[in-house]
Amino acid sequence: MTPKPLLFSMFSGRWVSVASLFFGPLCFPLGAVAIFWAMLKSSVPAASLFPLFVVLILSLYLGAGLLWVFGAVVTGTAVALAGFFFSGASYGRPLYALGGVLLWVLFWVLSRFDRRRTKSWNRFQEEWDGLELDLAKLQADGEQAALAVSDSKARLESFHRLQRFTDDLIGPYHRDELLNRAQEGLGIMFPDSKVRLHLFPKPDVPDPRDDWGIKILQWGQPRLLLSRNSVSPTWEPSQFLCLPVKGRESYLGWISLESSLESGLFHVHDLRMASIATDLISLALGNTERFSQTEALAISDELTGLYTRGYFNERLLEEVRKARHNGRPLSLAILDIDHFKKVNDDYGHHMGDEVLRWLSRLVMEQARETDFVARYGGEELVVIMPSTRVGDALRFTQRMCQAIAATPFRSPQKKIKITVSAGVASLTKDLPDEEALIRCADDALYTAKNNGRNRVCSFES
Repeated sequence: MTPKPLLFSMFSGRWVSVASLFFGPLCFPLGAVAIFWAMLKSSVPAASLFPLFVVLILSLYLGAGLLWVFGAVVTGTAVALAGFFFSGASYGRPLYALGGVLLWVLFWVLSRFDRRRTKSWNRFQEEWDGLELDLAKLQADGEQAALAVSDSKARLESFHRLQRFTDDLIGPYHRDELLNRAQEGLGIMFPDSKVRLHLFPKPDVPDPRDDWGIKILQWGQPRLLLSRNSVSPTWEPSQFLCLPVKGRESYLGWISLESSLESGLFHVHDLRMASIATDLISLALGNTERFSQTEALAISDELTGLYTRGYFNERLLEEVRKARHNGRPLSLAILDIDHFKKVNDDYGHHMGDEVLRWLSRLVMEQARETDFVARYGGEELVVIMPSTRVGDALRFTQRMCQAIAATPFRSPQKKIKITVSAGVASLTKDLPDEEALIRCADDALYTAKNNGRNRVCSFES
């Protein structure tokens, strides 16, 4: 690489080349004209004007380059040869010869200096190019680092949203509440997408009109799809995510995520996050089922399957408040098995337990949909009858007792006739709370016992 003219080496760009091209053609003829004009006007020999050639040569080297210097040296040599052969002065020939030699010596010095400068310039240019490459590499590395930092921040934010999603699913929730929380949590995790959570009516049985549910059962794994109409999985940025919700031994449903923005397309990382969220939903559904079973066990009597006395007290308090607030009637019936001790003594406690189970099933069959049946004591059952006046409650309880008396208990050994006595009370202004209502129904029960059993009595205030 040839370096720039020394005068313009501090500059860069195409204007340097233009300036050097104009400087040489301008300086060379002017210098030559000045020299020849001096030769014509001067009374001394023309050889004494060789210093002007030296000035011209140096000017050309500084402004135009070594090529123009060579032209000036050749011109000066021609002048020296002409003066050497045609000069009439005795000392002219030596001066012309000496001037020509000096011009070539000057050209040799300048050419050697120019070669060294060329090497230095090339070495500098190589170092400069290397620095530019290093700078470009640093810039590229900086951009990659910025992208990595941005991606790490996005992933960290995704994990934070996943953590909040996990925290929202932890708790003793019922199924509907859990599904609402899961739907909201998925919407927060993927704010630019439409979230749909579909659960099958039964495990492994989607709605026949549910095309995607059928596809999920066929695939059995999450899918990243270009659109809702696609069926082939892809790893490219896509618009649709479809994931199955798995239980322990069956599929419970499926989840779809559909992006509506081109800038919010799903990537493989989103597929992984959605898969983790789906697994969390599956676990939470299992926990909800176990919680419901535990809750049912906590409020259900182990022997009869009816509600326990503790849950009965809570429910009665709630029903009394509703009846007071709405101005509606409320009745209560307590049933007790007649001569139950004789059953235990004659047939054993095991047979007594079977009688209790049989009676509980029979009362549940006779009870209305709005009634609440619970086990109140050892052989006592209680029935809460909302929106029922005392007369209607009395007739309903009598029909129940008659059905029990008409249906003997059948054991492997023999038939056992079972009868019950019952007491009925209704909420009135004279009964201030649920305890008074229970006490009045219990008094009516004792009245029925004392009047010969197998009958129903109501409390008369």
